[in-house]
Amino acid sequence: MYTAIYREAKDEFARCYPERMTALSGAEYDPVTKEIKVVYLNKLYLLSHPEGTITSPHDPTDLPLDERSLILQYLVQATGEPLSERWISYAELPNGMLHDRPFRIEAVEPLIQAFGGQPGRLLQVSRTLGGQEIGMGDIGVMIPVFPRIPVAVILWVADEEFSARANMIFDASAPKYLTTAALYVLGSVVTRRLKKMVM
Repeated sequence: MYTAIYREAKDEFARCYPERMTALSGAEYDPVTKEIKVVYLNKLYLLSHPEGTITSPHDPTDLPLDERSLILQYLVQATGEPLSERWISYAELPNGMLHDRPFRIEAVEPLIQAFGGQPGRLLQVSRTLGGQEIGMGDIGVMIPVFPRIPVAVILWVADEEFSARANMIFDASAPKYLTTAALYVLGSVVTRRLKKMVM
């Protein structure tokens, strides 16, 4: 599945003007090297245009196909919409209700398993991804996945009445940058990265 999505994103990337993509996405374009520079999960990535090859000066390993697709889709679909400063759940995204339950299983419930008993660890590991503490839940962190797509991870610890709970929410402007399907993948990637750091 990701192979077809990746090819389509790469083709669209090749057809788009790099100056326009960078202006709308918060990335930078170097006309000399013909490279787009974008920060993704707190690391700098370089994309050659029009080829769409993605490399990082700080990480020699190749990104998984789903993450390379996300970067290409973000640059292609960016509209320049400013952050709304209003958070919404996955269910509130366009047609998000249709896949909210799978999203919770894949992106939210693993956070409870990984951090429900050690909420302070969430704050600690999220800093690797550029995370900053926000005043939500018992522990809340905002992670700037892309320059204009932050997500927030919120954790409530267990007490006498309730078991541990978690949520992942998006700035209301997120659909102006990625489709609901791509934001599903993005949320799953963030959870995968956070979990990997506590394994």
